[in-house]
Amino acid sequence: MKIVSIFIVFAGLIVTGCATTNTSSVAITSAKPSLTFSQEETWNLMVGKWYGSQPTKDGGKRQEIVERFPQGTYKITFRTYDKDGKIKEQTEAGQWGVSGPVYFTIFRGWVEDNHLSPSNPADPFNYDAYRIIKLDNEMLEYESYSSGNKYVIKKVSNDFQFPG
Repeated sequence: MKIVSIFIVFAGLIVTGCATTNTSSVAITSAKPSLTFSQEETWNLMVGKWYGSQPTKDGGKRQEIVERFPQGTYKITFRTYDKDGKIKEQTEAGQWGVSGPVYFTIFRGWVEDNHLSPSNPADPFNYDAYRIIKLDNEMLEYESYSSGNKYVIKKVSNDFQFPG
């Protein structure tokens, strides 16, 4: 009986607290907030074609060409050379965006012969967030929040192809 009484008093406090909360000063609107100039500038700087190359743990090399499009989609082609020189290439596509200092991607699938083989949207590994360390007209340096890996890629011309 004591527990029931305590529960009723506690529930009453919660309901009373909620009932007396003043929400009249909260404006509900469907309008989108305007972007600050820096957010818009960040978006525009990231659009375009980018190239990066780094060594792999097994003594090989991984190259990437990232194409970010203004409507928020991307295509990235990875070319991996193992230590014996064998080449593997894979192209992925998805969505990208920025919010403040955060760059994020949503992997949607693999591109093969200009067709998309969709990924599983319920797979949490298809969503990545990165901290933008440095961004200008020539370079993007960013760090994965989940792995801590850092990446540096350089802006290239639209007709750029993998070297060699």
